[in-house]
This record gives sequence, C-alpha cells and structure tokens, in this order.
Amino acid sequence: MRRRLLLGLFAASIAVLAVFGTGYLLGRWRTRRDAVSSAPVVQAVRRIARLSTVEMEIADVVRYEEVRTILVFDIPKNATLRLRGKVTGGFDLGHGFDVEADASRHRIVVRLPAPQILSIDDRLEWFDERSGWLNPITPADRTRWTQWARAALSRAAKDAGLFEKSAAHARDLFTDAAAAFGWSAEVTVNGSRVPTTTPATGSARP
Repeated sequence: MRRRLLLGLFAASIAVLAVFGTGYLLGRWRTRRDAVSSAPVVQAVRRIARLSTVEMEIADVVRYEEVRTILVFDIPKNATLRLRGKVTGGFDLGHGFDVEADASRHRIVVRLPAPQILSIDDRLEWFDERSGWLNPITPADRTRWTQWARAALSRAAKDAGLFEKSAAHARDLFTDAAAAFGWSAEVTVNGSRVPTTTPATGSARP
C-alpha cells in the first residue's frame, strides 16, 4: 500500500513537472518568436533614427556696437553683419533614445530625448564698420561678435519652430517605417507624445 502511494506521488510529481516544463518551453518559444517577428521593424527604426534631422535656412542682419568712455567722451565702435546659414536640428541618439516593440499588438514605441541644435553652417558678411584709433575694432572683437552672430542664428531657428519640426519629421519617418511592416508607431520626445499635426511656422527642408 505504501509502495503504491509512493508510486502515485512520484507519477503526480512527474506530471506537474511536465506541465510546468511544457509551459516554460512554450513561453520561451513564444518570446523568441515575438523577438524574431519584431526584429526587422526595430532595426529599421534604429537605422532611420539617424536620418531624423531637419535643416533650416536662416537670414538676418544684426548690428553690434561697443562704447569706450575716455574722460567724459564716449567713443563707439560698431559693425553690421549680414547673417546667412543652415541650422540643423535633431536628436542626440546616444542619450535617451529607446525603441520598444509590442509584437502582440504590432505596435512600436520610440522614445527620443529633447531636440537640439546639431550644427550651424554660417556665412557671415561684415560691412559698415566704424571705429577709431582710440577704440579700434580688434580681432578679439570680431571673434566675440562672430560668436554672438552664430548664437543669433540658433535663436532665430528655434523661434521659427526648428525643434517642433524636428519632432514632427521624426514622427513621420518612424510612422512610415513601421507602417511598411504593418505596424503602428508611437513617438515620444522628452517624455511627451508628439502631436499628430505638423507645426505650420517657418520653413524647413529635411
């Protein structure tokens, strides 16, 4: 009787282990299958992420002036600069970029950091310079004013909606890439979901 009981317990244990083992193997197989099915769209999104930049043409005219006071006399020096440049906006993919795939729902979530200025290709033209021997325009002045001019290009691009256009362009790229595989895409930038409408301010060329 005791032997029969032990055999019954052993058989039950084997059955339980078989059920758990089968479940574990099925889970592993399903995980591998989902990973394989989502791999192409994830790889496509990661490749396209490098292309999610927007280029904007900016033109402006600025005038800089500095005054030196000698005794009671103010002696100015000034120059006017014509600014033209291409400002590129996009994302630093080395920080805050992540792709998460939900194979069961055929949905991919792309998380991007805040957009930023990636490069400024400036062309500055100096004209209408005025100074005197008591307060001449020096190479240090030119360097400082050039830095200010580049900063002015950056601010003008931001004011024209460069960052919003970068986010919208990235959303469109990722949505199209996912749709090519029959998936949907959700894009968030700095924790906020990108709106479905493209901003209408300014002009940009991706």
